[in-house]
Amino acid sequence: MKVFDFHSHIFPDDLAPHALGKIAYSAHVVPYTDGTLSGTKKVMQSAGIDGFLTLHIATNVKQQSNVNSFAIATEKGGVARAFGSVHPSSQDALSELERIKKAGLKGIKMHPDYQDFYLADKKLYPIYELCRQLDLVVLFHAGHDPAFKDLKASVDDIKKIASDFKGLKFVAAHFGGLMLADKVADELAGKADIFLDTSCCVGFVTPAQAKKIISRHGAERILFGSDCPWGSPKAHLDFIDNLPLTANEKELIFYKNAESLLN
Repeated sequence: MKVFDFHSHIFPDDLAPHALGKIAYSAHVVPYTDGTLSGTKKVMQSAGIDGFLTLHIATNVKQQSNVNSFAIATEKGGVARAFGSVHPSSQDALSELERIKKAGLKGIKMHPDYQDFYLADKKLYPIYELCRQLDLVVLFHAGHDPAFKDLKASVDDIKKIASDFKGLKFVAAHFGGLMLADKVADELAGKADIFLDTSCCVGFVTPAQAKKIISRHGAERILFGSDCPWGSPKAHLDFIDNLPLTANEKELIFYKNAESLLN
C-alpha cells in the first residue's frame, strides 16, 4: 500500500538550523529531521513513506514572495510536492495566489497563529474566494498551538468558512483541531465538507478518539500527515495503521485521497 504524507515542513538549507531551533524552543518540541528537503526525504523513506507534501508559511508580508519562490523551486511533482502561502495583510496576496497557481502548486498553507488572524475573519474571504475560483486547496492549522495562547481556528470557525465557501477544498490540520479531539468528534466530524489531516495525532489523540472522528467524518475525507519534523512520520504511520480500519479505508487515508487532491 502506498503512503503519502500530506503535512510536512522544510526550510532552505542555510536557514534550517536557525528555524528549527527557534520553533523548537518556542513550541517545546524536538525535531525529527534537520529541516532540509534532503534530510526529510531520508526520514520519509526510512519510515516507508512514498511521497510527501511540504507546507510553507509566509509569517510576514516581506517574506511572502521568497517563501513561494522556495516552494516553487522545491516542487518536484512526484516524491516531494509543495504548497505555497500568502499573508493576509499583504496587498499582493491575491496576485501571489495567481502566481502560485501558474507555477503549478496545488494549494496554500495558512496558519492563524503565526500569521496573526482569526480563521473566519472577513478579511480572509477574498483569499478564500480566489482560491475557490483557482481550485487551490487551503490547508490551515486548526485548534490550539503550543506556542500561542489564543484559539484562532476553532471548530465554530471551521464550520463557518466551510459553510460560506462551498466547493472550496479546505483541509483542517491536526484531526480538525489540535487538543480538541472530543469537540471535533462531537461537533465537526461529518458536519462540514472539509478534509482533516492526521498530523500531530501521536500524543494528542487517542486511538478511540481517532476511530470515532474517522467513522463520523468518513475515511474519504481524511488525509495522512505527520507534521514532520515536529512529528515522527513512522510513529504517525504506525498509529493510523494500527487503528481498526478496513483495508479500503486505510488506502484512502494513506494515499488515494491525497492522489485525488493533488492529481
